Amino acid sequence: MDLSTIYIGILPVLAFVIIDSFSSKKAAILSAMGMALLELVFTLVKYHTIDSITVVAVVLALAFGFISWKMDNDIYFKLQPAILNFFVGITFLFFYHILEKPIMIVMTEKYFPDMIDKLIASKGIPKAYFNEILRLMSRDLGWWFIAHAGLTAYAAFKWTKWVWFMIRVPLFYLMLIVAAFSFRFY
Repeated sequence: MDLSTIYIGILPVLAFVIIDSFSSKKAAILSAMGMALLELVFTLVKYHTIDSITVVAVVLALAFGFISWKMDNDIYFKLQPAILNFFVGITFLFFYHILEKPIMIVMTEKYFPDMIDKLIASKGIPKAYFNEILRLMSRDLGWWFIAHAGLTAYAAFKWTKWVWFMIRVPLFYLMLIVAAFSFRFY
């Protein structure tokens, strides 16, 4: 993973709030949609593949952006990340409680098998301990995502676009950092 994987998803939102500050809502929404498409192309060029979360995020950004543009109301665009996070949270909970397959373990085994084995070997971490952390993350992260979705939706309706942006982006990453460190104390 490199820095580019961290800012994927941020650029459309950043384009939206900046352009909305200096131009029309329609221009801001169109810019955000354009940035979402550029990120999709960037992902294809850099990784030679597109994962399902990226596809869903771009489709939602384009669909909700189009509705917002057509109705000249940005609320639909601002609700897109809340809806995405809600469904990600539900997916975590569904995999953990219904399928009894912790999604973090499924994802690391599917996407990073060699990297995880090297990390475990280099740090001397027992695989059972590492899998237990992933299991706990799978159990709890769904609730973190749902809570963030609720706060993002509330901000979309009640607060300014800049407060919404701060909750949508920096608070999201802060939430993931706090969640990751909290698992170390289980």
